[in-house]
Amino acid sequence: MKSNISLVAFLTSLFLITGCTPSNSLKTNETKKEHVISKVDEKVLKMVDSEEQFSYLTNLSEEELKSYKQFAEEYDTKYLKVFSPENILLIYIHSAVIDDIEAIYALAYMEGESLEFDNFKDKYYKHLNISNMEIALDFRYYDSIQVKQEESNGLFVELLVTYGRFTATTLMELKKENDIWKVVLPNLFNK
Repeated sequence: MKSNISLVAFLTSLFLITGCTPSNSLKTNETKKEHVISKVDEKVLKMVDSEEQFSYLTNLSEEELKSYKQFAEEYDTKYLKVFSPENILLIYIHSAVIDDIEAIYALAYMEGESLEFDNFKDKYYKHLNISNMEIALDFRYYDSIQVKQEESNGLFVELLVTYGRFTATTLMELKKENDIWKVVLPNLFNK
């Protein structure tokens, strides 16, 4: 009888220990998760409240904006002769964001090939549209843009963005054509 009481007491205490511990632990974890989620929500709300309308053209001077608007109306690159390679790249990315295929066509350096616009458009949407949109989204709040490497026939522009401890960069090649910097499109595009 004494062993039965001891066994019942042991099983009861074991049941209480195992039965209560997970739920207490679960409640503690849920409280921690709710606290973390509320902190994240608070940070997101602060970001949304302080967010300004983003544009890749924000850093263009007034004169450059006027030239860009003329370019966007006529798609004549003569208006972009004084633009730095960095600003040409920003205009190119901006054009991808707003899906201005005519501007992209005008800013594309195609290694001496002359593609008719309709052919260019088909190839662009087939091979480059998605990757250009990913670049536009990934580097939306870029931290810096600078010429990274110059070569005799062109240069590379680096776009850099930092998200907390994560840093991402992309290099895009530009070459001059008729004294205007143009974005070199990947070889895949020319196939």
